[in-house]
Amino acid sequence: MVLYFKEALLSNRLQCNQINILTTLALDQMKNVASIGFAQIILSLETESEVENEGKMAHYHNDYQKIKSIETFAMNICEHFLSSFNHVIRVQVYVEEVPWKRFEKNGVKHVHAFIHTPTGTHFCEVEQLRSGPPVIHSGIKDLKVLKTTQSGFEGFLKDQFTTLPEVKDRCFATQVYCKWRYHQGRDVDFEATWEAVRGIVLKKFAGPYDKGEYSPSVQKTLYDIQVLSLSQLPEIEDMEISLPNIHYFNIDMSKMGLINKEEVLLPLDNPYGRITGTVKRKLTSRL
Repeated sequence: MVLYFKEALLSNRLQCNQINILTTLALDQMKNVASIGFAQIILSLETESEVENEGKMAHYHNDYQKIKSIETFAMNICEHFLSSFNHVIRVQVYVEEVPWKRFEKNGVKHVHAFIHTPTGTHFCEVEQLRSGPPVIHSGIKDLKVLKTTQSGFEGFLKDQFTTLPEVKDRCFATQVYCKWRYHQGRDVDFEATWEAVRGIVLKKFAGPYDKGEYSPSVQKTLYDIQVLSLSQLPEIEDMEISLPNIHYFNIDMSKMGLINKEEVLLPLDNPYGRITGTVKRKLTSRL
């Protein structure tokens, strides 16, 4: 984990950023171990101390305003290990950005206090082999959304074990996990793409602000998000989305002499369905 600060471009105040990093290194074949020994391989990497190493890199790139996104930072980490250690043949880096936002009241921002705002966590996964370019994935996770109507599930296949009733109107709640792969690297505006995908997720889930949009199934909403994302963002090659059902059921209050008209709902975490799908671009002919 690295917490760092940099000066915001439009003000003199510092911007608070926290990133959590996991780095995995793959080493060359055992013949290298015989020549330089296990201890040297291990110590040469451990003495870098991953936290210190990534902290120094964050400080260096921060000084020169080079950390424009967690994706570029992850690529820098890959490049560092591959260029510094000739027995490292593959680097995998996972980075997630913790969403901190400055305290604000009546339009006035606090001089040094921040609040954690979990409205979707930005993460990335970058993998690079010594002999190839980086493969870059970005994603959104921990984005909890709910709408109280404009959702249903009817006409699905049933068998003798089916207990789920058909419903025309229900509460739709989920926690979005969305990950996509880029077909190119250095020339992408990763921050802009991430914001665009997040906007599409919210748009297709909720619909227009004045009337919403009906969702006939979680599967349909998931697919619509993917199709719109790939149609508007040519830098994305494929997209995977997972939407677990977070169920809310009406509570029977008849024994208390009360009529509950879908006003008090009980959340149930088990059992639940996890709807997952991946959409890829069609391969074009090279002939």
